[in-house]
Amino acid sequence: MIDYHTTNFAEVLTDVDLVFDTMGGEVQKNSFAVLKPNTGRLVSIVGIEDKQLAAEKNISAESIWLQPNGEQLQKIADLMAAGKVKSIIGEVFPFSRQGIYDAHALSETHHAVGKIVVQMAE
Repeated sequence: MIDYHTTNFAEVLTDVDLVFDTMGGEVQKNSFAVLKPNTGRLVSIVGIEDKQLAAEKNISAESIWLQPNGEQLQKIADLMAAGKVKSIIGEVFPFSRQGIYDAHALSETHHAVGKIVVQMAE
């Protein structure tokens, strides 16, 4: 386990086979540095920001995006209603200029725990 508060993973890891990127930006850039040349793979849910870097290192880099599916969403809703799946709410902000600003600022830190909620009304 690597504590990202105190350690840059790119300084301690090498020859990683697979990175699943959920952050993008600098984290994704550093991920290319730790992947095994020629056989490493990066899968991202936020897009591939530097396809040239992937090509230079001969690394397979793919982005995936899931499309909403009503039947699957209903199954998830049923599991949530039954208490079998929970969504963790980290922070709730009011629907105001300042609330939107604060919610976005928290999101940009990439350190939010749980979902960031903007509450439209009481």
